[in-house]
Amino acid sequence: MTDEVPSDVTDRLDTLEAHIAHQDQMLQELSEVMNDQRTEFDLIKARLNQFLDRIHAVEAQGPAPESRPPPHW
Repeated sequence: MTDEVPSDVTDRLDTLEAHIAHQDQMLQELSEVMNDQRTEFDLIKARLNQFLDRIHAVEAQGPAPESRPPPHW
């Protein structure tokens, strides 16, 4: 009895290992992209909250201007 593995099985295993390595690399890259997007999203959300705070502060300063057009229109 020999322990030799047929070459077609070895080729298939090599192909599967190459696919797994490629998928691992792609998964790592996607993970990095998602982390970058999360960071960017958090910055945009913080900036939006700053703008909303400024809008609320302006609104709290006094009544809203009338929505009627000026008399010369």
